[in-house]
Amino acid sequence: MKHLFIIVFFITFLGLNIGAQTLTDSDIVGTWTVKKVNLLIELSEEQKQKMKVLEDAFLNSKFEFEADKNFSFLFEFKDMEIQNGHWKYDELSNSFIIQEWKNKETDKGKLMAIKGKREGEKILFFLDESNLVLEMEKEQ
Repeated sequence: MKHLFIIVFFITFLGLNIGAQTLTDSDIVGTWTVKKVNLLIELSEEQKQKMKVLEDAFLNSKFEFEADKNFSFLFEFKDMEIQNGHWKYDELSNSFIIQEWKNKETDKGKLMAIKGKREGEKILFFLDESNLVLEMEKEQ
């Protein structure tokens, strides 16, 4: 019985890792556009109307991860754009940390954290500290 439990646990753990794989540094480099915006929570009708504006803005946005660790987030709302940012992978949180370029050697100035996952054919960006999941497409 003990062996059966260990086997079931191992298969379950392995299956979860196969189902959603974390993106690596080499996977993330490139320009990404948002194909679809998903919410992890339910919204009221009033909140849904407000969310539509934000969703439309994300659908016109671009995330640019360059090989030299430069990062740009091009967004309809200019005050939320990020130019000349720096990205790095944080193994502890399995996230890509976006910060100001001047803080690239430190843990200061965090602007955003993104958990990148591959689920089948889909690439998903989970934006930390929000309930948004962005279905992404890499530009060729």
